[in-house]
Amino acid sequence: MSPDNQRLQNIRRSPSFAIFTITTSIAVIGIVIGLSIPMVALRLNNYGVGELYIGIISAAPALGMFLIAPVVQRIVQWCGKRKAMLAATVISAISLLPLLSSLPLWLLFPLRLITGLASGVLICLGETWINELSSENKRGRILAIYTTVFTVSQLLGPSFIAYYGVEDKSPLLICTLIHLISVALFLLMDQKIGDRIAKTASKSHFSILQFVKVAPGICAGIVFFAFFDGTILSMFPIYGMGMGHTEAVAALMISAILAGDAIMQMPFGWLADHMNREKLYRICGVVTLGASILLPVVITNTYLIWLLLFVLGATAGAIYTIALVQIGQYFKGNELIIANAAAAMLWGLGNLSGPLLAGVATTISPLGLPVLLILGAAVFLWFTREKYSAQVTVQATP
Repeated sequence: MSPDNQRLQNIRRSPSFAIFTITTSIAVIGIVIGLSIPMVALRLNNYGVGELYIGIISAAPALGMFLIAPVVQRIVQWCGKRKAMLAATVISAISLLPLLSSLPLWLLFPLRLITGLASGVLICLGETWINELSSENKRGRILAIYTTVFTVSQLLGPSFIAYYGVEDKSPLLICTLIHLISVALFLLMDQKIGDRIAKTASKSHFSILQFVKVAPGICAGIVFFAFFDGTILSMFPIYGMGMGHTEAVAALMISAILAGDAIMQMPFGWLADHMNREKLYRICGVVTLGASILLPVVITNTYLIWLLLFVLGATAGAIYTIALVQIGQYFKGNELIIANAAAAMLWGLGNLSGPLLAGVATTISPLGLPVLLILGAAVFLWFTREKYSAQVTVQATP
């Protein structure tokens, strides 16, 4: 083998290239989520569809994530992580193509469900694989990069909507075509570490329910952020327009929240590597609760609202990053796969309930959305108490 071929082979097999490939795939999915969910919601709103039905359609991707999570381990046993993620990328691209034309309302739900199934595979396996390839002393920063890329890619979606408008097909076409980048990288990657589940996996008694039992604090953080993410992406534009803002400004408000999430995850990742993670987790919850309480007060303030949305996105996003770091800290091997499958399932549950509850709450009161965020943050803080810490419960489990 020539030196150039050997160098290429070494790159294909390196953990760094695998992490880059996985992160790129999650960037593609982030753009899919950040663009398609608010775009479909705003289109339906323009067509006069009710908030409740918009919430149901917006919840379909999350339902797909919820449904696929329990079978992800079997998928990996069958074909390995790389092939599973490659197939999910192709399915995600195909599921977006019908959105380029006008569709009957009854067809939207199954299409969005398929997108969610593919996204669930990529998110679950991506988070598992990156945790397996990360060293403990760098896990916070590596996962912060991962979540930052995910958030930045989500941020591009509302920005595209603000620039092109909700009826333009160009953003969806671009979103579909960029899947090809991820496909090419997965075809090139040759990473054996962590690709397959060990043969002893079938003998493991660790389950999704066991994960929820031993790590309720981590679970609460995942559910809260998924709830927050689904609510913000699907219903915040409707809330913003209801408070008197234009469609473009309401879409940019989502971008402000996602910008706070994206810009601040590296600093929070560094903190997670250098201070007590449970304490940092709790601080982020307190700030998120405070920002949610202030939201209806400053929503009409031309200047303060942008700072508040930035802070809200930063601390809410950090809750998710720190939860992922703790999963990699306390779970290894096959238990890590099951823990991330549980996390994906919980993500689907939170992301599913967010748009549905926000749809109902918005029909009841204009303040329905901020009230939901306040309640969600308060429940999360309840589960940050020491007795729900993974450090305590994992050590107590025989």
